[in-house]
Amino acid sequence: MNGRLMQELEELGGEIRPASLRKCDEIIIEQPGFSAVIALWGGHLESFIPSGQEDLLFQSTNQGGEGRFGRRHFGVPVCWPWFGAHEMHADFPAHGLARYFRWELIEAGRFKNGDVKIVIRLASEDHPLIEEMWSFAFELRQVFRFSNKGFRVNFSAANLSEKAMPISEALHTYFNVSDNRLAEIHGLDQVSYVDKFDNGNRQLQQGVVTPCELMDRVYTSAPEKCEIRDVGLNRRLVISTEGSNSTVLWNPGAELAKQRTDMEDEDYRRFVCVEAANALSDAYNIPPGEIHQLKLKVKCKSLVDE
Repeated sequence: MNGRLMQELEELGGEIRPASLRKCDEIIIEQPGFSAVIALWGGHLESFIPSGQEDLLFQSTNQGGEGRFGRRHFGVPVCWPWFGAHEMHADFPAHGLARYFRWELIEAGRFKNGDVKIVIRLASEDHPLIEEMWSFAFELRQVFRFSNKGFRVNFSAANLSEKAMPISEALHTYFNVSDNRLAEIHGLDQVSYVDKFDNGNRQLQQGVVTPCELMDRVYTSAPEKCEIRDVGLNRRLVISTEGSNSTVLWNPGAELAKQRTDMEDEDYRRFVCVEAANALSDAYNIPPGEIHQLKLKVKCKSLVDE
C-alpha cells in the first residue's frame, strides 16, 4: 500500500490492523459518530457500530474451518458469482468465490457531504486459483459509505471477458438482533417466496415475518425496501436495495445450528440474515464489457422514530 493511501486513511481516523483474519489485514475506522471494520479477507464489512448503539452486524465467535473455503458467519459476506451450491461442481465452495480471497484497498476519502468513503477491489487476474475455477475475467469493487446514520455498500461487477457471464449473487448480511424470536421483518407482506425448508415449495408471505428463526426463503421479485424491528434494542433497521430483485431471509434455527461445526449453538438467537440478492429465477447475465451494480443501504432508527 502506498504512503499517500495510508495518509488518506489516517486522516479518516483509520488504520490497518495486520494479519487478523485468515492472515489478511483489516481496515479500522474510528469516527465520533460510528466505528467500522472491513476485513480484506473476502471483502467483508465486518462491523458497523453507531455511537451509543450495539453493532448493526453480527459476528460469530466460531472461527470456522481453517482451509481457504472454511466459512465464517459475520458481517456482510459477498456471495458471487453463484449463490448457494455450484450447480455443476459439488466440490466448489458454497456461495461463490469472492468471499474467500484477499481484496485490495484502493481508495480512502470522503464524499462531498463528509461521509467516509472506502473502496476495495478484487480482480480475477490477481488470483490464479480463481481463474482455474471460473473461466470469466472480472473485476469487482465495493464502495463503502459510512455516516452516523448507517452504512451503504455499492458492489459492482465488471465482465472483462468476451462472453456473457451468468450470475446469481447476494450481499449476505447478518443483522444483529437482541432475540430472533421477538424480531420482526416488515415490508414483505403478499410477496411470493421459495421455501427451501419446505422442499422448495412456493409460499405467499402473510403479514409480518416473525419469529425470525428456521428460515431459508428466497423472495423473488421483491420490493426494494424492508425493515427489521427489534424491541429489545429499541431500533429499526431500514434496508434499501438497488439492482436486487430477490430478498433472502435465513436463520438455521436451534436444531440445525447445533449440527453445524462453523457456528456456536446459541448464535442463531442473535442474528437474522436479510440479503440483497439475485437468486433462482432472478439470476441474470452480465454482457461482455458491461458492469452490474448491487446496492445496499442500511439506516438505524429508534422504534419511536416512525
